[in-house]
Amino acid sequence: VNTPYGTGGRLDGYEIRTAAVARSVPCLTTVQALAAAVQGIDALNGGDVGVRSLQEHAEHLTAARD
Repeated sequence: VNTPYGTGGRLDGYEIRTAAVARSVPCLTTVQALAAAVQGIDALNGGDVGVRSLQEHAEHLTAARD
């Protein structure tokens, strides 16, 4: 996770992101992105991952609110 601080950190961040893309390595730039990645990895490890269309996802969210 690269969370830059100040102007020097931004240049370093650019180089880190460029190297990550060149090597097909994920590069997270916020703590929120890290939390989402961890949540996704946990779901994969728990077998709780499925595939559904955006329409199905929207229906699921609507049903959960009701």
